[in-house]
Amino acid sequence: MKTAQIRHIFVLFVFTAVIASCRTYYQKTDGTEKAMVTKNYEKAEEVIRKNKFLTRKRNLLLYYLELGKVQHLQGDFEASNISLNLADLMMEEYRNLLEMAVGVTVNQAMQPYLAEPHEKILVHYYKALNYLQLGDIEEAIVEARRIDLSGTQNENDANGKDRKYGEDPFGLMLMGMIYEADRDYNNAFIAYRNAKKIYETDETGLYKGRQPESLERDLVRTSSYAGLNYESALEKTDLPFGEAIIFWENGLVPIKEEKNMFFSLNKENGNFFFVSDNLTVPINYNFNKDNPDFKPSDIGLLRMAWSFYVPRGSRVQAATITHNTKALQFYPIEDVSALAFQIERDNYLKELGQNLLRLSLKKISELSLSQQNEYLGLALGIANVATEKADTRNWQSLPSTISYTRIPLEKGTNTIRFTASNGEQKKFDLEGTGRMYFRNIVTY
Repeated sequence: MKTAQIRHIFVLFVFTAVIASCRTYYQKTDGTEKAMVTKNYEKAEEVIRKNKFLTRKRNLLLYYLELGKVQHLQGDFEASNISLNLADLMMEEYRNLLEMAVGVTVNQAMQPYLAEPHEKILVHYYKALNYLQLGDIEEAIVEARRIDLSGTQNENDANGKDRKYGEDPFGLMLMGMIYEADRDYNNAFIAYRNAKKIYETDETGLYKGRQPESLERDLVRTSSYAGLNYESALEKTDLPFGEAIIFWENGLVPIKEEKNMFFSLNKENGNFFFVSDNLTVPINYNFNKDNPDFKPSDIGLLRMAWSFYVPRGSRVQAATITHNTKALQFYPIEDVSALAFQIERDNYLKELGQNLLRLSLKKISELSLSQQNEYLGLALGIANVATEKADTRNWQSLPSTISYTRIPLEKGTNTIRFTASNGEQKKFDLEGTGRMYFRNIVTY
């Protein structure tokens, strides 16, 4: 075979590899969403189980997260917790192995999915709801404590930086609710108080000034029951016949798409940095360490596949809820979409630097091999192109926003009616017997 023919075949392989890498995680799993938005959850589960991409080892965490969420929506709470417990174990395993790098030249999309910080909070939210529906308050309390640990880990990962996502008041408020359901008013008060502190001191713009109206009433009530001193302008409101806590989950979390970015390597005053348009990214790596003759121009122009979040609109813009004949209000408690964009901003420069270093080392390996054998170098180049894809994975069945309302129940039968702006309705009756009920309503 002639040299020109071999090169032509290599070019065709490169083109094929690029085309194959263009499909995003959303495109590979959109069948699940199509079934979900029509509330055909059995079909959604079937699609997940048959998706060969999700069942690959590196994607198994997402497989169990998506499966557990859909099983929860079906009302199969035991099966949901089996799936979510497997996901939870994998999260812990990956956290422990995080410092054992798979290799700086391996693309994140080819590595096991690690889960975003807010996803680690929300897995406990769904597990807790499952246990509450099953009547297992003790296991729900365990999940409440796990929420606290996840929030602490997020805060540690933020490394004290005020404008990064750290502790999450949603997790703390859910903790308070579950403790209160168990009549552990001391721990409930502590959780509510810690949530209030975040609403008062947050510097990310996610929470400050957005404290739900009911939180102050929760603090007054639980402090009184626990025998603690808490000064407030509000008076205690007792709940002799119990309470219903209704979560309204609306929309779907943003998806990730892929774009290409191009960088060149520069050196100034002994320091290396990458430049693209008006963006400069410093690199803490000495390229001259192994090759004193290395020049930035050896790298040439680098193409980097980069993922970015894209919001998804919701057909439902508002909802009303009534208790018997009284109209009530939903309060925002977790903007999952806003968290996703905040985490993206938090990690932008760090991940950019890591990816550019990864591409540079791959390019150096390719150039070194080409000097020994042209075709082996070209083959490595093809492999590098094939593996250069953005990591567009995320837990896509999560809601865009979560709101809630707390309904003091009356003695006897209480009728709760939910009406969404698209005409969707839901009605259920609860008995005012002194217990706390937890329900979640889902719209898209």
